[in-house]
Amino acid sequence: ATRSLTLVRDTHGVVPLNLSGVGRVLSVTYARADQLVAGRAFDPILASEVGRITSVRVGPETPAATYDSLRASASDVEVVLVNAYVPPRAGAGDVAVPEALRDFVEGIARDRPTVVTSFGNPYLLTAFPSVSAYLIAWGEHEVSQRAAARALVGSTAITGHLPVSIPPYHELGEGIQRAAQAPPSGPRSGPRVGPGGIPVTVSPLEVSAAQAGLPDTALDAVDSLVSAAILDGVTPGAVLAVAQHGKLVRLRGYGRLDYAEGSPAATPGTIYDLASLTKVVGTTMAAMILLEEGRLELDDAVVSHLPWWGGGDPRKAEVTLRQLLLHRSGLPPFRAFYRDIAGRAAYETALGELPLDFDPGTRTTYSDLGPMTLGLVVEAASGEPLDVFLRDRVWEPLGMRDTGFNPDAGQLPRIAPTEVDTVFRHTHLRGVVHDENAFALGGVAGHAGLFSTAYDLSLFAQMMLDGGIADAPPISDVRLVADSTISAFTRRYDATASRAHGWDTPAEAPSSGESFSASAFGHTGFTGTSLWIDPERDLFVVLLTNRVNPTRENTKHVPFRRALHEALVRALGDGGEELGNG
Repeated sequence: ATRSLTLVRDTHGVVPLNLSGVGRVLSVTYARADQLVAGRAFDPILASEVGRITSVRVGPETPAATYDSLRASASDVEVVLVNAYVPPRAGAGDVAVPEALRDFVEGIARDRPTVVTSFGNPYLLTAFPSVSAYLIAWGEHEVSQRAAARALVGSTAITGHLPVSIPPYHELGEGIQRAAQAPPSGPRSGPRVGPGGIPVTVSPLEVSAAQAGLPDTALDAVDSLVSAAILDGVTPGAVLAVAQHGKLVRLRGYGRLDYAEGSPAATPGTIYDLASLTKVVGTTMAAMILLEEGRLELDDAVVSHLPWWGGGDPRKAEVTLRQLLLHRSGLPPFRAFYRDIAGRAAYETALGELPLDFDPGTRTTYSDLGPMTLGLVVEAASGEPLDVFLRDRVWEPLGMRDTGFNPDAGQLPRIAPTEVDTVFRHTHLRGVVHDENAFALGGVAGHAGLFSTAYDLSLFAQMMLDGGIADAPPISDVRLVADSTISAFTRRYDATASRAHGWDTPAEAPSSGESFSASAFGHTGFTGTSLWIDPERDLFVVLLTNRVNPTRENTKHVPFRRALHEALVRALGDGGEELGNG
């Protein structure tokens, strides 16, 4: 339904609506009295994003006096939406709508921005030839109403083209393209109150349990679990994105960004410091792309791309890119370089002079320094800074508009704070990367530094489930990487450890809980973030928290995260049946 939406004209650029300045909206539904479904899904979604909306229903028998009253009402609004449920007729011909409706729409369209959406008949435009914005949704069903509402508020792209001509106004194949705007941060009326009095903010992109083929109360236990964790001090707030079989059954924020009184609520639009999720969403993905382009090979020696890296230990000449990804390079887990140095050149010197802890390939030791090095390899192989390469090749094609390093200061109100740093930077960190080495490197590093939202990560996760295809605004059906490459990188390498190439897989007491399948892969971040994807269940789970606020000493998130994934698997079933696809 979303992909069929066709924007035929938009003379004044009204679509999508400017939610920050649209003010009052009048939504007029035109339908016969027996068309009970008309507007049932459209207006609630619109109202969740546009706080001040007046909804009115008219029909073939509506008297002219009612339209006179509507004209008066329209004088106090910024935008008028006319949503017409007129059945299609054979051939182009005339469209049977009352003269009173024609006069109302034509008159209003001359005075203020007016969008006519046809839920059925593409030729409806012939009744209102002067209207400046015309959208075709192709059917009256609720799925079409949801698609149209989300497109009008900018949650999804508009990509359709006319399969017919609309003489004498528009030709076959015409269609104005509109990219999706920033994801919604939740209802404008504010968050609802969840279990325990915790504020809960639900995105209009979230589908109902019934739409996903689940019992109405299937996920209530999950919501209660998250709220209980917040009340227990696991984290001040959390955002959860869960999809099975392509349906977002959860996209909502819980709690607040800080424990301080009056702190903003966590919403699906809240930006979190991803910490080590940078390793997979960023650096590993970049390596996959460069591997397919022939600019990298997994068994390349690191020194073939970074000749300076081999100093300090002759064994480093043997270290391969595969070993960096598998954490089998021999590098130590961590070095507090930031205490003594800062800047790219100083870090290159320190990494080059660093000796190995053990012979390459002989054991697995999780290390930040391997992905840090791999990020530099990506830059050398691509000829571009890591952040620029990822922006152009991953985030923009996927429509990940809130993902990147070093977020702009204008985004600060949406960014969840992390730790109260009493040792290094002596401030409450917000909008500045938590990881000290990434900070000393300038905020862009292969192991940490990325900021993003649960919505953006859901686009990334769905791409991984879809075999590397970007099917999201602003570009659809563009392949980022091959399905075979995803399989090769996300499959456990051997039985000696749980690591895949860059990714982790379920092992003893995994962060995914015990119920994800053996084909699952994921990663966690020190700040309290995690992403787990299970191809066998066609399921992904994004959990973003700022559990390090105010201190990293808080480790309550570890058992909570496991319990959450277990509860989700129980709620969603065994994944053997594609719910809602029948």
